[in-house]
Amino acid sequence: MIERNFDDYFKQIQDVAAKKSGTSFTIENEFVPVMVNGSCEIVLRLLPQPKSEAAPFIENRSHSFQGTDGKWHVVDCLRKAGHKCPICDWNSAVYDAFPKEEAKKIAKKKAKRSFVSNVLVIKNPADPNTEGKVYRFKYGIQIMQKILEKMTDREDPDKGFIKGMNVFDYYKGANLIYKARQTNFGPNPEDSYFGDQKPISDKNNVPLTDAEIQAIDDQLYPLKPCEKDTSNETWEDVLKTYEKFREGEKLFDENKEPIIPGIAKGNRAATNESVRSELDEADVPETSAEVSDEFFDTLK
Repeated sequence: MIERNFDDYFKQIQDVAAKKSGTSFTIENEFVPVMVNGSCEIVLRLLPQPKSEAAPFIENRSHSFQGTDGKWHVVDCLRKAGHKCPICDWNSAVYDAFPKEEAKKIAKKKAKRSFVSNVLVIKNPADPNTEGKVYRFKYGIQIMQKILEKMTDREDPDKGFIKGMNVFDYYKGANLIYKARQTNFGPNPEDSYFGDQKPISDKNNVPLTDAEIQAIDDQLYPLKPCEKDTSNETWEDVLKTYEKFREGEKLFDENKEPIIPGIAKGNRAATNESVRSELDEADVPETSAEVSDEFFDTLK
């Protein structure tokens, strides 16, 4: 039996899902779903981390914005590392100064969170050559929320108490039925879901042997190379990059005070915690427009 220390998986998932907020770059050996008639339905199995790493996923965060050159650019969000981020700071000031609905029209895009895990492709009718192979898989906050839900104990009105499971476990995990529809802003996987708890199996639902699981385990890709290192980036670095591509726009003055349209310097409203909480909510879109924004540009 292939064993891995899963003791802190629940905490890792809960911690990353509880944060309320990486620049896109090429991921080698990435699985990219093929759309047929604008949609796809693929059976995947999320896999544990390679032996040399501690977590079954890595996370990147970035803010996307359109520059004065008409192109879309990204800057890293430093809040992932627990540091202050100028884009988040400016957005907070906007939500302090304006009612929620007006602030939404002024604020910059919230940080987009993307994750990378190892997956086994079990069934993929649109591209059967990928079946039975291990890839790196990039996904967004919607899939991460589904992981959190599946791993958390909960009460179901019909089934009663449901014990959370570790979806990354070879023997007691569950398959991810990845269902996505193509939009102008990328795939929208809101209809994806996890199946029932069962050992990892082949496309015919035949459980894999320990030897077959070992072969998969030996193929796991390291995830750390997919994580953008922001440890050497500063608040000033991110702001400088943003203002470089937004020529003529200044977010802060020389004293690091936010420059907000329609608000005189020193005349910001008092912090409104209930409004600020709206800014810090998990990026789970509620409308189709918000879904489009969330999956714009970098999310595969």
